[in-house]
Amino acid sequence: MKISQHKSEAKGMCKGMWIYQIGRARKEGGYERENFRSGIWEGEALTWPYGDKKGQKPPAIGDTLVFFYAPTGEIDAGVYGWAVVMNCNKKKKTVHFIPTTPTDYLKMVPWWNEHAKKLLTEIRSTSKGKLFPKGTLFLVPKNKTSSIREGIKTWLGQ
Repeated sequence: MKISQHKSEAKGMCKGMWIYQIGRARKEGGYERENFRSGIWEGEALTWPYGDKKGQKPPAIGDTLVFFYAPTGEIDAGVYGWAVVMNCNKKKKTVHFIPTTPTDYLKMVPWWNEHAKKLLTEIRSTSKGKLFPKGTLFLVPKNKTSSIREGIKTWLGQ
């Protein structure tokens, strides 16, 4: 499918935003940071598996997918980019997406500051305040989507 076809399918359908927490094990949506930097390019469609998700429904066409590496003692934690969801297969547990601007920049200079840490910890936490164990997809509450967009825009402006 061509990108122009994807654009017309997703037009006006943005319903939500998801954090895609990238892990090390491929079966859990893993992708080493350096492989992400060399394998993900704006405008090139990809399909990735996902594991556990926090949210009632799966991602929908037009949703935003935000790529995130959790802090694990390594220096490159943070938001590495985002994409538009083109399809989600619940049965196969895969999500088909197209990375968009500013992914090519963020994968080299990930958004990771105190604001990002606080926001992403809140999104990935349970109602009891503990981090959701081994989740891959986290639905972003509607009242936090603009905070993610603004945080990225501010980071890019530095």
